[in-house]
Amino acid sequence: MNKRQSLPFALLLATFLIWLFFKQEAVLPSLPVHHPSYIATDIKSTHFNKTGFLDHKIFADKATNFNEDELTNFENPKVIVYTHNEQTDTTTVWQMTSAEGALYRQNKLVLSKNVLVKNLSLDQLVQTIKTEQLTLLLDKQEFSSDLLVTWEGPQIHQQGVGIWASLVTEEVIIKDQIKAVYFNENK
Repeated sequence: MNKRQSLPFALLLATFLIWLFFKQEAVLPSLPVHHPSYIATDIKSTHFNKTGFLDHKIFADKATNFNEDELTNFENPKVIVYTHNEQTDTTTVWQMTSAEGALYRQNKLVLSKNVLVKNLSLDQLVQTIKTEQLTLLLDKQEFSSDLLVTWEGPQIHQQGVGIWASLVTEEVIIKDQIKAVYFNENK
C-alpha cells in the first residue's frame, strides 16, 4: 500500500479516534431516590397463621411497595381478619375498609380516611366501628385509634376519643369523652 492509499485510511482512523474522545456520554434516566419496588393493581392476598388457620386477607385496588422501607401503600384496601377461638372452635370474621392504607414491616397496617370496621359474623357486642384512622397489628389481631370513634352494636350506640381493641380476647376500651345511648327495644 502506498502513501496515497494509506492517507485516507489514516485520516479516517484519526477522525474516528477524535470523535470517540469528544463524544458525549449518553445520559441514562435516573430513578428517584425513593422509587417503588413494584406497583400492582387488583390485589388479593391470603395469609395463614402458624397453626394453618386462615389469619387474614388483604384486597386493594392498587398497591405500591417500597422494599427498602418495608412499606406498602394501598388504595381502597379491604382487610378481612379471621379470629379462631380454639375453646369453642368458632371463627369470628371482621372486615376493615378505608380509602387509604399503609402496611409497615408486613405487620402494622394503618388505615385512614373513612375507616369502617364490621363484624361479619354478627356474634359480638360491637357490630360496626367508624373512625378516620385506625392502626391494626396483624400478628396480635389488635387495633387502636386516637381519633373520634363511633361504634354500634345491638341496642347500643357509643362515641369516644381513642379506642383499643383485641379481636382475640374480645376486649374494647374507649379512652376518653365517652357518650353512649342504650336502646331498650329489640332489633
